[in-house]
Amino acid sequence: MDLGAQAFARACREGGALIERWLRVFDRTHGAALYREAAAALRDWHAAEDVVQDALVKAWQRCATFRSEAEPLAWVRQIMRHTLLDALRARAPEQPLHDEAGKLTPDARAAVQRLSLGAGPAGPEARLREHQVEAVFRRCFDAFAAAHPAHATVLRWVVEEGLDNAAVAALLDRTPGAAREFISQCRKKARPFFAAWYALVSPADATEASR
Repeated sequence: MDLGAQAFARACREGGALIERWLRVFDRTHGAALYREAAAALRDWHAAEDVVQDALVKAWQRCATFRSEAEPLAWVRQIMRHTLLDALRARAPEQPLHDEAGKLTPDARAAVQRLSLGAGPAGPEARLREHQVEAVFRRCFDAFAAAHPAHATVLRWVVEEGLDNAAVAALLDRTPGAAREFISQCRKKARPFFAAWYALVSPADATEASR
């Protein structure tokens, strides 16, 4: 079945069995990618399935707003990301990283210290160092995502997919200025968690990150 913009626009207009079939085929074709993205943020496959299914239901409910010049996958992914952010916001409040004096809280400092374990000097082989740096980066990002899932998710979109302030503002339902401030907060929250990685790639940054 054609999953292009014109086919989707027609399915939206006709509704009924046609839009049901289109969404089933779309789910079989692109669902896995959406599940992986949601699961990476939520760290829970069952919750990710709920988010993706909710997004497909919303796509069905909102298909009258679809414009044929848009790309269906990008349009549905945008809905999924809104749903994902709502799910992340509904979780327990995040623990602060800094105290009133701007210093790392004991829990945050302990997290940095745990991440630093095993991040000793690199071996003589460049390949070994690359693997070490990559492994430490993954461990740091996982710790950051566990503590601040919404911020980690948005930062991943910015860094890996190149989302600009306007795209982030649309996802967060904020002004471009507020979105820019949120991205800045994401980077500030991330920095202490990456102390072990900074220690490998830039010792000076590691000292700054732990302050």
